[in-house]
Amino acid sequence: MPPLELPPEFWLRATDTRRQRWWLLGILLGSALLYAPTLSYELVFDDHLQIKENLHIRSWSFIGRAFTEHVWSGQPGYALTNSYRPLYLVWMTANYALFGTDPRGWHAASVLLYLAAVGGVWRVAGQLLGTGFARVTAVAVFAFHPTHVESVAWIAAFPDALLMTFFTLALELHLQAAGWRAGRGPAASSGRGDWRRAVTDWRNWLSAGALAGALLAKEFAVFWWPMAFLLHLAGRGGPWHQRAISAAQSLSLHAAAVAAYFIARWLALPGVFEGAPYLPWATVALTAPLVLWTYLALLVWPVGLRLEYELTYVASPTDPAHWLPLAGLLTLAGLALWRLWRAPLALTFLVWIGLPLLPTLNLRHFRPQEFLHDRYLFLPTLGFALFVGWGVAALASRLASREAQAAVALAATVGLLLAYAGLTARHVPHWRDDLALYSRILSFHPDNVFALGNLSDVLRAQGRLEEGIQALERAYARAPGEGRLARALGNAYCQAGRFERAIEVLEPWLASDEASVNSSATCYDYGYALLAVGRPRLARPYLERAARLAPDDAQAWLMAAEARRALRLCAEAEAAYAEALRLAPDRADIAQRRAEKDRDCP
Repeated sequence: MPPLELPPEFWLRATDTRRQRWWLLGILLGSALLYAPTLSYELVFDDHLQIKENLHIRSWSFIGRAFTEHVWSGQPGYALTNSYRPLYLVWMTANYALFGTDPRGWHAASVLLYLAAVGGVWRVAGQLLGTGFARVTAVAVFAFHPTHVESVAWIAAFPDALLMTFFTLALELHLQAAGWRAGRGPAASSGRGDWRRAVTDWRNWLSAGALAGALLAKEFAVFWWPMAFLLHLAGRGGPWHQRAISAAQSLSLHAAAVAAYFIARWLALPGVFEGAPYLPWATVALTAPLVLWTYLALLVWPVGLRLEYELTYVASPTDPAHWLPLAGLLTLAGLALWRLWRAPLALTFLVWIGLPLLPTLNLRHFRPQEFLHDRYLFLPTLGFALFVGWGVAALASRLASREAQAAVALAATVGLLLAYAGLTARHVPHWRDDLALYSRILSFHPDNVFALGNLSDVLRAQGRLEEGIQALERAYARAPGEGRLARALGNAYCQAGRFERAIEVLEPWLASDEASVNSSATCYDYGYALLAVGRPRLARPYLERAARLAPDDAQAWLMAAEARRALRLCAEAEAAYAEALRLAPDRADIAQRRAEKDRDCP
């Protein structure tokens, strides 16, 4: 039996070149219509930081630093990160130059980028599955899969589509250079022939360049090489060791690209960020099956999608949350090997699902309860879509007549298209703004600390101060060890004029927490609250520290001046008033208070 067991007559005659183009156009148009509502959506979550507050995207003069620093280098305070994504910052800079902070242009660019990724999947699916309904089904599954909403509707998650665009381009060019044919695999050659083709074929050089682009877009592109290697093993004939040697030689240029990327990454990243470094490795291992099972469940039937999922760590091997998912995974793996042992291409697609999910199983890199995200399924969806396309066509091929084959394949394709498109259309509006995004999480997890804290920011920005305080109080009650919640709650109390409560919340953190002590906003809120309740002597050092930490903040200098004035430190108060006026010469309130100081200090 040939390595790719599907016979030539398997590719359905009903899909000629013209009809294939109509299918592609329909899929692209359908995708565009599904995501068209996002053009009117707001910035959400990290978009505010990455677009409005990112210093490095405001000028092309920073572009060189994109290749020598981590992706958050434009955000003060982000010292450690695992993300080296130069093309992320290049794309952001280009969008900022075109659209500024107007979200409409950013969303339009994200949708167009996603359509480019879908087009890349179309080309690769044609090379691997042929030009039949297998290809159409695979691309429809990929294009309309609901887990992609996070990567399209959330501007800051665009690297997934950028990665896929380069990823599929690299694979397409490499398969062309290898002489790959659907149903037959790569062109046969000796080991020396594989090496010669790898270094002399211009398409392989372009493929390696495209792989470099994928790597510089997002780290998950490192799986391109093992995924392509497995594809060669599945498509070639002969002994396994010879297949491995030929595959490695065919991918030599790409191995060099991956090695160069790791060197650049090592030079650029200041360290490795771990959200939960205290987490025992045994807990990581025991929780991994639950995480993987949940991802696979979302891949097959993506309902209840949201930005945050509250999975809990598993600490015991007797916990059903460990052994039930583990048993399910082992059962699926056994069934796949039993039923698909003679279908290496199908097995390869299944491995393509699991391989890119491996980094998500290291839970030490994620903050507690924040280790499951839809966007991590973007690359695995490629393997899933190709497997579904292969499976639908393989089942249809068992029927006797071509008409029956075409009818079954068409019905399956349209059914999957409608099911996934319907789920996607329902999920897209959950990303229209921050209020909808965090409310979606709370509809599943009413006490989710992440959602409550962020929802409070949204409510307070809308002037709904008391509702924002209530959300923060709920979050802080559940996570009293979270300094960021304490700082936000103290600020909210100050906004509401509840100064004694602000002092009560902030005082212990300023006594022991380095992050709070080095936060100009926290020092200001605490000092402001002390000054408001008539304790200027205690307020003064905190307000002065806030002014030193944020020397361009006129308000901090004004309040430092007020504290000095209350203590009759007239010369020091005058200096602080003068600095505040220098920073904000148009503020009449500063000039008025300075004049009042002259009455208190004759």
